[in-house]
Amino acid sequence: MANSQSALVNGIGSDTMGPQIPIHPNLPPGPNGEEGSQVTHQFKAGKTYCVQTIQWACGVPIGWGKCYKSESVSQVLGILNNTFPENAPQDRPSFVFYDNACKLLAHIITQNSDDAWLDTTRFLVDSWHYVNHRATDVLCQTWCNPAPADGSQPDLVIKHTDEEGQPFLARAYNTETAEQLNAWLSSFEGPLRQMTDYNFDFFMHVLLYLYKDSTESRQGNQREEGTSEQGYDAQSET
Repeated sequence: MANSQSALVNGIGSDTMGPQIPIHPNLPPGPNGEEGSQVTHQFKAGKTYCVQTIQWACGVPIGWGKCYKSESVSQVLGILNNTFPENAPQDRPSFVFYDNACKLLAHIITQNSDDAWLDTTRFLVDSWHYVNHRATDVLCQTWCNPAPADGSQPDLVIKHTDEEGQPFLARAYNTETAEQLNAWLSSFEGPLRQMTDYNFDFFMHVLLYLYKDSTESRQGNQREEGTSEQGYDAQSET
């Protein structure tokens, strides 16, 4: 089963500025010679840079985490490690789709060439972002192509036949489910910005739980009706 790893939910965090608090009058003068009682500080609440979500390719979310200051690959790797511990490699997905998977793969290799992720999982750039990656990036083109047409990854690309009997290639997974979840989460960005960290965490858990129920319900209805999502054309990505 493949795993779809999200990009980011833009700017979920807190920009609240704390009050100006006078310092004790017995403190030494400030840098400009002001009295201790006149020295003020503005304490700014900490904030997150973005939220990373992890979900199966079918759309069901399975985990999330916060990135601080930037969406660095080291923080993304930390979220993956928390979601899929090293002591349970059998639970790790065969594929991880991420918009910057090539940089994440390079980070893993340079930090620890014996990392268990390299034995269990292949890191791939999702199809929407892949078209913007440089064709001269050998690592990305060789190891992170989401739809290789050379037959090297039959689990990623499947062959179909259209109504006229013409064969065509289609991606086996919708690699954009994470972007779809992020678009839905963005509608809650306003209230999330004003929450404390405890309320933020609880609210995120509730939102993902509701999204999971909605996704599973929709998939159940599709099975009952005998329908399924169509394949995703991979010809343009070969």
